[in-house]
Amino acid sequence: MISTILNIFNKNKSNDFSKDNCIIEHKETIHRFSLKYQNSVIGELLFENEEWLFEYSVWFKNQNELQPLLEFPIVGNKYKNKELWPFFSNRIPSFKQPKIKNYIEKHPSERTNTVKLLELFGEYSVNNPFKLETK
Repeated sequence: MISTILNIFNKNKSNDFSKDNCIIEHKETIHRFSLKYQNSVIGELLFENEEWLFEYSVWFKNQNELQPLLEFPIVGNKYKNKELWPFFSNRIPSFKQPKIKNYIEKHPSERTNTVKLLELFGEYSVNNPFKLETK
């Protein structure tokens, strides 16, 4: 029986691990990130229904110390986009970096999975002082 199951698995291997099937979990679930400055939440980034959403937090809307991010200039707006904004996508290191290169070599189907790469590698950026936490 086990050999039958393994044969079925092997026959369907290419279909089961297609690009779309590998990232289906990311397409059908909501992924939440908190953008923080020190201990304060600046805003929330979501990936839902194959769309990115960004909205500033109540705390950020009521403070005067920090300026809005350039890509999100109007504090009261909710921003939506099919592609991840450069402010966030720049947090994913180059595939030439050893850490991400090793990951992609072990998980080649994840190469285009922006949500997963942001979850794994996007917490800190050399470009800004903000921290991105997975919720």
